[in-house]
Amino acid sequence: MNRNLLLLWCAHSTFFFGSSVYTLVLTLLSLQYGESAVGAGAMLFTSFIPYLFVGVIAGAIVDRVNRKRLMVICESTRVLLTISIPIALSLDALTVPHILLVSILMTCLRSFSAPATQSSVPLLIDDKKNLTKVHAYIGSTSNLGLMLGPSLGGVLLLFDMQVAELLYITTASNMISLILISFIRFPSNNVDSTETNESVEMKKTSIWQDTWKGLHFMTFGNKEIAIMMILYSTQFLVGGAVVHLGISKLLVEADLGGQKMLGFIMSTASGTAFLSSLWLAQQKVLQPAKWVFTGYACRGVAILLLVFATEIWMIGIAAVIMGFVISITGVPLTTIIQRKTPNHMLGKVSAVRSSVGFVSDASSYLFVGALLTSLSLQLTFLVLSLYIFVSVFFLYMLWKRMRFEIGEAAQDISK
Repeated sequence: MNRNLLLLWCAHSTFFFGSSVYTLVLTLLSLQYGESAVGAGAMLFTSFIPYLFVGVIAGAIVDRVNRKRLMVICESTRVLLTISIPIALSLDALTVPHILLVSILMTCLRSFSAPATQSSVPLLIDDKKNLTKVHAYIGSTSNLGLMLGPSLGGVLLLFDMQVAELLYITTASNMISLILISFIRFPSNNVDSTETNESVEMKKTSIWQDTWKGLHFMTFGNKEIAIMMILYSTQFLVGGAVVHLGISKLLVEADLGGQKMLGFIMSTASGTAFLSSLWLAQQKVLQPAKWVFTGYACRGVAILLLVFATEIWMIGIAAVIMGFVISITGVPLTTIIQRKTPNHMLGKVSAVRSSVGFVSDASSYLFVGALLTSLSLQLTFLVLSLYIFVSVFFLYMLWKRMRFEIGEAAQDISK
Protein backbone atom coordinates (compact mmCIF):
# COMPACT_ATOMS: atom_id res chain seq x y z
CA MET A 1 0.00 0.00 0.00
CA ASN A 2 1.56 3.28 -1.14
CA ARG A 3 1.88 6.49 0.90
CA ASN A 4 -1.14 8.28 -0.60
CA LEU A 5 -3.44 5.30 -0.17
CA LEU A 6 -2.20 4.90 3.40
CA LEU A 7 -3.07 8.53 4.15
CA LEU A 8 -6.53 8.07 2.65
CA TRP A 9 -6.96 4.89 4.69
CA CYS A 10 -6.03 6.65 7.94
CA ALA A 11 -8.23 9.65 7.16
CA HIS A 12 -11.17 7.42 6.30
CA SER A 13 -10.77 5.36 9.48
CA THR A 14 -10.46 8.46 11.66
CA PHE A 15 -13.56 9.91 10.04
CA PHE A 16 -15.51 6.71 10.75
CA PHE A 17 -14.51 6.83 14.40
CA GLY A 18 -15.91 10.35 14.75
CA SER A 19 -18.90 9.48 12.58
CA SER A 20 -19.83 6.56 14.84
CA VAL A 21 -19.94 8.89 17.83
CA TYR A 22 -22.01 11.36 15.80
CA THR A 23 -24.46 8.58 14.83
CA LEU A 24 -24.83 7.54 18.46
CA VAL A 25 -25.45 11.14 19.52
CA LEU A 26 -27.97 11.78 16.73
CA THR A 27 -29.84 8.57 17.59
CA LEU A 28 -30.02 9.36 21.31
CA LEU A 29 -31.00 12.99 20.71
CA SER A 30 -33.72 11.83 18.30
CA LEU A 31 -35.06 9.38 20.89
CA GLN A 32 -34.92 12.12 23.52
CA TYR A 33 -36.58 14.86 21.49
CA GLY A 34 -38.75 12.63 19.26
CA GLU A 35 -40.63 11.24 22.31
CA SER A 36 -41.64 8.02 20.46
CA ALA A 37 -40.31 5.46 17.96
CA VAL A 38 -42.20 7.17 15.13
CA GLY A 39 -41.04 10.62 16.23
CA ALA A 40 -37.42 9.49 16.48
CA GLY A 41 -37.70 7.76 13.13
CA ALA A 42 -39.10 10.93 11.57
CA MET A 43 -36.22 13.00 12.92
CA LEU A 44 -33.63 10.52 11.65
CA PHE A 45 -35.37 10.31 8.27
CA THR A 46 -35.38 14.10 7.95
CA SER A 47 -31.61 14.15 8.43
CA PHE A 48 -31.20 12.00 5.31
CA ILE A 49 -33.53 13.98 3.04
CA PRO A 50 -30.67 15.78 1.19
CA TYR A 51 -29.69 12.48 -0.44
CA LEU A 52 -32.97 12.61 -2.36
CA PHE A 53 -31.93 15.88 -4.01
CA VAL A 54 -28.14 16.10 -4.17
CA GLY A 55 -26.89 12.54 -3.75
CA VAL A 56 -26.81 11.44 -7.39
CA ILE A 57 -25.86 14.88 -8.76
CA ALA A 58 -22.94 14.99 -6.31
CA GLY A 59 -21.30 12.09 -8.15
CA ALA A 60 -21.24 14.00 -11.42
CA ILE A 61 -19.66 16.95 -9.63
CA VAL A 62 -17.06 14.69 -7.95
CA ASP A 63 -15.92 13.45 -11.37
CA ARG A 64 -15.44 17.06 -12.53
CA VAL A 65 -13.58 18.65 -9.62
CA ASN A 66 -10.41 18.10 -7.63
CA ARG A 67 -11.26 15.31 -5.19
CA LYS A 68 -8.71 16.34 -2.58
CA ARG A 69 -9.94 19.93 -2.47
CA LEU A 70 -13.53 18.72 -2.18
CA MET A 71 -12.70 16.41 0.74
CA VAL A 72 -10.82 19.21 2.53
CA ILE A 73 -13.83 21.54 2.22
CA CYS A 74 -16.17 18.85 3.53
CA GLU A 75 -14.02 18.02 6.55
CA SER A 76 -13.49 21.69 7.43
CA THR A 77 -17.22 22.35 7.38
CA ARG A 78 -17.92 19.25 9.49
CA VAL A 79 -15.66 20.60 12.22
CA LEU A 80 -17.75 23.77 12.49
CA LEU A 81 -21.09 21.95 12.38
CA THR A 82 -20.37 19.28 14.98
CA ILE A 83 -18.90 21.66 17.54
CA SER A 84 -21.94 23.95 17.27
CA ILE A 85 -24.21 21.45 19.08
CA PRO A 86 -22.25 21.10 22.36
CA ILE A 87 -21.62 24.86 22.34
CA ALA A 88 -25.37 25.47 21.99
CA LEU A 89 -25.97 23.02 24.84
CA SER A 90 -23.54 24.88 27.10
CA LEU A 91 -25.43 28.09 26.33
CA ASP A 92 -28.76 26.34 27.02
CA ALA A 93 -29.79 27.12 23.44
CA LEU A 94 -29.95 23.64 21.88
CA THR A 95 -33.21 23.10 19.99
CA VAL A 96 -34.74 20.53 17.65
CA PRO A 97 -34.42 22.85 14.59
CA HIS A 98 -30.71 23.28 15.39
CA ILE A 99 -30.20 19.51 15.58
CA LEU A 100 -32.10 18.95 12.33
CA LEU A 101 -30.23 21.72 10.53
CA VAL A 102 -26.84 20.30 11.52
CA SER A 103 -27.86 16.77 10.58
CA ILE A 104 -29.19 17.89 7.19
CA LEU A 105 -26.01 19.84 6.41
CA MET A 106 -23.87 16.90 7.54
CA THR A 107 -25.78 14.69 5.12
CA CYS A 108 -25.18 17.18 2.30
CA LEU A 109 -21.45 17.07 3.01
CA ARG A 110 -21.41 13.29 3.07
CA SER A 111 -23.22 13.25 -0.29
CA PHE A 112 -20.01 14.69 -1.74
CA SER A 113 -17.30 13.28 0.53
CA ALA A 114 -18.42 9.63 0.40
CA PRO A 115 -18.21 9.23 -3.41
CA ALA A 116 -15.04 11.35 -3.46
CA THR A 117 -13.36 9.01 -0.98
CA GLN A 118 -14.66 5.77 -2.52
CA SER A 119 -13.75 6.75 -6.06
CA SER A 120 -10.26 7.81 -4.96
CA VAL A 121 -9.22 4.27 -4.00
CA PRO A 122 -9.00 2.88 -7.58
CA LEU A 123 -7.10 6.02 -8.60
CA LEU A 124 -4.52 5.69 -5.82
CA ILE A 125 -4.07 1.92 -5.84
CA ASP A 126 -1.12 0.46 -7.74
CA ASP A 127 -2.94 -2.65 -9.02
CA LYS A 128 -6.73 -3.03 -9.24
CA LYS A 129 -6.34 -6.76 -8.67
CA ASN A 130 -5.73 -5.88 -5.02
CA LEU A 131 -9.01 -3.97 -4.63
CA THR A 132 -10.67 -6.65 -2.48
CA LYS A 133 -7.71 -6.85 -0.11
CA VAL A 134 -7.36 -3.06 0.14
CA HIS A 135 -11.08 -2.57 0.77
CA ALA A 136 -10.97 -5.32 3.39
CA TYR A 137 -8.17 -3.55 5.26
CA ILE A 138 -9.89 -0.16 4.93
CA GLY A 139 -13.13 -1.74 6.10
CA SER A 140 -11.41 -3.39 9.07
CA THR A 141 -10.03 -0.16 10.53
CA SER A 142 -13.24 1.71 9.70
CA ASN A 143 -15.15 -0.93 11.66
CA LEU A 144 -12.59 -0.60 14.45
CA GLY A 145 -13.47 3.08 14.60
CA LEU A 146 -17.17 2.20 14.57
CA MET A 147 -16.50 -0.12 17.51
CA LEU A 148 -14.39 2.26 19.60
CA GLY A 149 -16.59 5.31 19.06
CA PRO A 150 -19.85 3.99 20.59
CA SER A 151 -17.86 2.18 23.32
CA LEU A 152 -16.17 5.38 24.38
CA GLY A 153 -19.49 7.21 24.14
CA GLY A 154 -21.22 4.57 26.24
CA VAL A 155 -18.53 4.79 28.94
CA LEU A 156 -18.71 8.58 29.08
CA LEU A 157 -22.51 8.47 29.29
CA LEU A 158 -22.24 6.13 32.27
CA PHE A 159 -20.26 8.91 33.98
CA ASP A 160 -23.19 11.28 33.33
CA MET A 161 -21.61 13.17 30.44
CA GLN A 162 -24.21 15.01 28.36
CA VAL A 163 -25.07 13.30 25.06
CA ALA A 164 -24.36 16.41 22.97
CA GLU A 165 -20.94 16.85 24.58
CA LEU A 166 -19.78 13.63 22.91
CA LEU A 167 -19.58 15.62 19.68
CA TYR A 168 -16.32 17.16 20.89
CA ILE A 169 -14.86 13.75 20.02
CA THR A 170 -16.33 13.93 16.52
CA THR A 171 -14.93 17.43 16.04
CA ALA A 172 -11.42 16.30 17.00
CA SER A 173 -11.68 13.29 14.66
CA ASN A 174 -12.72 15.48 11.76
CA MET A 175 -9.77 17.79 12.37
CA ILE A 176 -7.32 14.87 12.29
CA SER A 177 -8.94 13.53 9.12
CA LEU A 178 -8.62 16.99 7.55
CA ILE A 179 -4.88 17.10 8.28
CA LEU A 180 -4.30 13.64 6.81
CA ILE A 181 -6.25 14.43 3.63
CA SER A 182 -4.23 17.61 3.09
CA PHE A 183 -1.07 15.49 2.62
CA ILE A 184 -2.54 13.21 -0.09
CA ARG A 185 -1.13 13.60 -3.58
CA PHE A 186 -3.15 12.22 -6.45
CA PRO A 187 -1.14 10.70 -9.33
CA SER A 188 -0.90 12.75 -12.49
CA ASN A 189 -2.71 10.09 -14.56
CA ASN A 190 -6.14 10.33 -12.89
CA VAL A 191 -9.20 11.97 -14.40
CA ASP A 192 -8.83 15.03 -12.19
CA SER A 193 -5.70 16.21 -13.98
CA THR A 194 -5.50 14.51 -17.37
CA GLU A 195 -7.49 15.38 -20.45
CA THR A 196 -8.52 11.82 -21.34
CA ASN A 197 -11.08 11.25 -24.06
CA GLU A 198 -13.69 10.49 -21.43
CA SER A 199 -12.97 13.60 -19.35
CA VAL A 200 -12.98 15.84 -22.41
CA GLU A 201 -16.33 14.40 -23.48
CA MET A 202 -17.64 14.80 -19.94
CA LYS A 203 -16.84 18.52 -19.93
CA LYS A 204 -18.89 18.96 -23.11
CA THR A 205 -22.03 17.74 -21.34
CA SER A 206 -24.02 19.33 -18.53
CA ILE A 207 -24.01 17.98 -15.00
CA TRP A 208 -27.56 16.71 -15.54
CA GLN A 209 -26.55 14.79 -18.68
CA ASP A 210 -23.52 13.43 -16.88
CA THR A 211 -25.71 12.32 -13.97
CA TRP A 212 -28.07 10.57 -16.36
CA LYS A 213 -25.14 8.69 -17.90
CA GLY A 214 -24.19 7.38 -14.47
CA LEU A 215 -27.74 6.26 -13.73
CA HIS A 216 -28.07 4.64 -17.16
CA PHE A 217 -24.80 2.75 -16.70
CA MET A 218 -25.91 1.32 -13.35
CA THR A 219 -29.41 0.35 -14.49
CA PHE A 220 -29.06 -0.70 -18.13
CA GLY A 221 -25.34 -0.67 -18.85
CA ASN A 222 -24.44 -3.46 -16.43
CA LYS A 223 -27.11 -5.89 -15.24
CA GLU A 224 -24.94 -7.37 -12.50
CA ILE A 225 -24.41 -3.96 -10.91
CA ALA A 226 -28.14 -3.26 -11.27
CA ILE A 227 -29.13 -6.43 -9.39
CA MET A 228 -26.53 -5.77 -6.71
CA MET A 229 -27.87 -2.25 -6.20
CA ILE A 230 -31.44 -3.53 -5.90
CA LEU A 231 -30.26 -6.08 -3.32
CA TYR A 232 -28.29 -3.37 -1.52
CA SER A 233 -31.30 -1.04 -1.32
CA THR A 234 -33.77 -3.73 -0.21
CA GLN A 235 -31.50 -4.74 2.66
CA PHE A 236 -30.85 -1.17 3.73
CA LEU A 237 -34.61 -0.66 3.92
CA VAL A 238 -34.21 -2.55 7.18
CA GLY A 239 -30.77 -1.06 7.81
CA GLY A 240 -29.62 0.66 10.96
CA ALA A 241 -33.16 1.17 12.24
CA VAL A 242 -33.15 -2.39 13.58
CA VAL A 243 -30.28 -1.47 15.88
CA HIS A 244 -31.06 2.17 16.65
CA LEU A 245 -34.83 1.73 17.15
CA GLY A 246 -35.50 -2.00 17.50
CA ILE A 247 -32.64 -3.10 19.75
CA SER A 248 -32.81 0.19 21.64
CA LYS A 249 -36.47 -0.53 22.46
CA LEU A 250 -35.64 -4.14 23.34
CA LEU A 251 -32.98 -3.02 25.82
CA VAL A 252 -35.55 -0.80 27.53
CA GLU A 253 -38.47 -3.25 27.55
CA ALA A 254 -36.35 -6.17 28.78
CA ASP A 255 -34.69 -3.94 31.41
CA LEU A 256 -31.21 -4.74 30.08
CA GLY A 257 -29.55 -1.43 30.80
CA GLY A 258 -31.70 0.77 28.61
CA GLN A 259 -30.37 3.06 25.92
CA LYS A 260 -27.01 3.46 27.68
CA MET A 261 -26.20 -0.11 26.56
CA LEU A 262 -26.89 0.74 22.90
CA GLY A 263 -23.35 2.00 22.36
CA PHE A 264 -21.89 -1.29 23.58
CA ILE A 265 -24.17 -3.31 21.30
CA MET A 266 -23.14 -1.14 18.34
CA SER A 267 -19.50 -1.65 19.33
CA THR A 268 -19.98 -5.42 19.46
CA ALA A 269 -21.22 -5.43 15.87
CA SER A 270 -18.42 -3.13 14.73
CA GLY A 271 -15.78 -5.12 16.60
CA THR A 272 -16.91 -8.31 14.87
CA ALA A 273 -16.86 -6.48 11.54
CA PHE A 274 -13.29 -5.35 12.26
CA LEU A 275 -12.05 -8.88 12.98
CA SER A 276 -13.94 -10.46 10.09
CA SER A 277 -12.59 -7.80 7.70
CA LEU A 278 -9.04 -8.76 8.68
CA TRP A 279 -9.96 -12.40 8.06
CA LEU A 280 -11.56 -11.51 4.71
CA ALA A 281 -8.38 -9.73 3.61
CA GLN A 282 -6.57 -13.08 3.73
CA GLN A 283 -9.20 -14.91 1.66
CA LYS A 284 -9.40 -15.37 -2.09
CA VAL A 285 -12.83 -14.00 -2.92
CA LEU A 286 -13.38 -15.65 -6.32
CA GLN A 287 -17.16 -15.21 -6.38
CA PRO A 288 -17.91 -11.96 -4.51
CA ALA A 289 -21.60 -11.94 -5.48
CA LYS A 290 -22.24 -15.18 -3.56
CA TRP A 291 -20.59 -13.67 -0.49
CA VAL A 292 -22.99 -10.73 -0.71
CA PHE A 293 -26.11 -12.91 -0.96
CA THR A 294 -24.94 -15.21 1.84
CA GLY A 295 -24.16 -12.25 4.08
CA TYR A 296 -27.57 -10.65 3.71
CA ALA A 297 -29.26 -13.99 4.42
CA CYS A 298 -27.24 -14.15 7.64
CA ARG A 299 -28.61 -10.73 8.59
CA GLY A 300 -32.09 -12.26 8.41
CA VAL A 301 -30.94 -14.96 10.84
CA ALA A 302 -29.61 -12.31 13.24
CA ILE A 303 -32.91 -10.41 13.27
CA LEU A 304 -34.81 -13.67 13.72
CA LEU A 305 -32.72 -14.35 16.85
CA LEU A 306 -33.92 -11.04 18.32
CA VAL A 307 -37.46 -12.45 18.37
CA PHE A 308 -36.36 -14.78 21.18
CA ALA A 309 -33.85 -12.45 22.89
CA THR A 310 -34.50 -12.00 26.61
CA GLU A 311 -30.91 -11.64 27.85
CA ILE A 312 -28.10 -9.27 26.91
CA TRP A 313 -25.89 -12.12 25.65
CA MET A 314 -28.58 -13.14 23.15
CA ILE A 315 -28.65 -9.61 21.74
CA GLY A 316 -24.86 -9.78 21.69
CA ILE A 317 -24.94 -12.90 19.49
CA ALA A 318 -27.26 -11.14 17.04
CA ALA A 319 -24.89 -8.15 17.03
CA VAL A 320 -21.93 -10.44 16.29
CA ILE A 321 -23.73 -11.91 13.28
CA MET A 322 -24.67 -8.42 12.06
CA GLY A 323 -21.03 -7.34 12.35
CA PHE A 324 -19.91 -10.36 10.35
CA VAL A 325 -22.47 -9.46 7.68
CA ILE A 326 -21.08 -5.92 7.38
CA SER A 327 -17.68 -7.15 6.24
CA ILE A 328 -18.68 -10.07 3.99
CA THR A 329 -21.22 -7.95 2.10
CA GLY A 330 -19.70 -4.46 2.00
CA VAL A 331 -16.21 -5.36 0.74
CA PRO A 332 -17.30 -7.80 -2.04
CA LEU A 333 -20.07 -5.43 -3.15
CA THR A 334 -17.62 -2.53 -3.44
CA THR A 335 -15.19 -4.75 -5.35
CA ILE A 336 -17.87 -5.84 -7.83
CA ILE A 337 -18.90 -2.27 -8.55
CA GLN A 338 -15.41 -0.78 -8.87
CA ARG A 339 -14.04 -3.59 -11.04
CA LYS A 340 -16.85 -3.12 -13.53
CA THR A 341 -16.79 0.69 -13.54
CA PRO A 342 -14.44 2.77 -15.75
CA ASN A 343 -12.43 5.47 -13.94
CA HIS A 344 -14.34 8.40 -15.43
CA MET A 345 -17.60 6.96 -14.03
CA LEU A 346 -16.33 6.14 -10.52
CA GLY A 347 -17.62 9.30 -8.84
CA LYS A 348 -21.11 9.01 -10.34
CA VAL A 349 -21.42 5.31 -9.59
CA SER A 350 -20.13 5.74 -6.03
CA ALA A 351 -22.58 8.59 -5.49
CA VAL A 352 -25.52 6.53 -6.74
CA ARG A 353 -24.55 3.71 -4.43
CA SER A 354 -24.18 6.05 -1.46
CA SER A 355 -27.47 7.79 -2.25
CA VAL A 356 -29.38 4.54 -2.63
CA GLY A 357 -27.92 3.21 0.60
CA PHE A 358 -28.53 6.31 2.68
CA VAL A 359 -32.03 6.98 1.32
CA SER A 360 -33.00 3.35 1.95
CA ASP A 361 -31.40 3.50 5.39
CA ALA A 362 -33.28 6.72 6.15
CA SER A 363 -36.55 5.19 4.98
CA SER A 364 -35.92 2.26 7.28
CA TYR A 365 -36.42 4.54 10.29
CA LEU A 366 -39.93 5.36 9.11
CA PHE A 367 -40.61 1.75 8.08
CA VAL A 368 -39.29 0.11 11.26
CA GLY A 369 -40.60 2.92 13.46
CA ALA A 370 -44.12 2.40 12.07
CA LEU A 371 -43.87 -1.37 12.62
CA LEU A 372 -42.69 -0.89 16.20
CA THR A 373 -45.63 1.41 16.87
CA SER A 374 -48.30 -0.84 15.32
CA LEU A 375 -46.91 -4.30 16.16
CA SER A 376 -45.28 -5.94 19.15
CA LEU A 377 -41.49 -5.90 19.29
CA GLN A 378 -41.18 -9.64 18.64
CA LEU A 379 -43.64 -9.59 15.73
CA THR A 380 -41.74 -6.65 14.20
CA PHE A 381 -38.48 -8.61 14.25
CA LEU A 382 -40.25 -11.64 12.74
CA VAL A 383 -41.72 -9.58 9.88
CA LEU A 384 -38.35 -7.97 9.14
CA SER A 385 -36.51 -11.31 9.07
CA LEU A 386 -39.07 -12.82 6.67
CA TYR A 387 -38.76 -9.76 4.45
CA ILE A 388 -35.00 -10.27 4.24
CA PHE A 389 -35.23 -13.99 3.47
CA VAL A 390 -37.80 -13.50 0.69
CA SER A 391 -36.02 -10.56 -0.98
CA VAL A 392 -32.60 -12.24 -0.89
CA PHE A 393 -33.98 -15.48 -2.35
CA PHE A 394 -35.85 -13.69 -5.16
CA LEU A 395 -32.86 -11.54 -6.16
CA TYR A 396 -30.47 -14.50 -5.96
CA MET A 397 -32.64 -16.43 -8.42
CA LEU A 398 -32.73 -13.36 -10.68
CA TRP A 399 -28.94 -13.08 -10.48
CA LYS A 400 -28.48 -16.77 -11.34
CA ARG A 401 -30.75 -16.38 -14.37
CA MET A 402 -28.77 -13.33 -15.50
CA ARG A 403 -25.48 -15.22 -15.18
CA PHE A 404 -26.95 -18.15 -17.12
CA GLU A 405 -28.04 -15.84 -19.96
CA ILE A 406 -24.58 -14.23 -20.07
CA GLY A 407 -23.01 -17.70 -20.26
CA GLU A 408 -25.26 -18.75 -23.11
CA ALA A 409 -24.54 -15.52 -24.99
CA ALA A 410 -20.78 -16.12 -24.58
CA GLN A 411 -21.15 -19.64 -25.99
CA ASP A 412 -23.06 -18.32 -29.00
CA ILE A 413 -20.33 -15.78 -29.69
CA SER A 414 -17.61 -18.43 -29.45
CA LYS A 415 -19.46 -20.59 -31.99
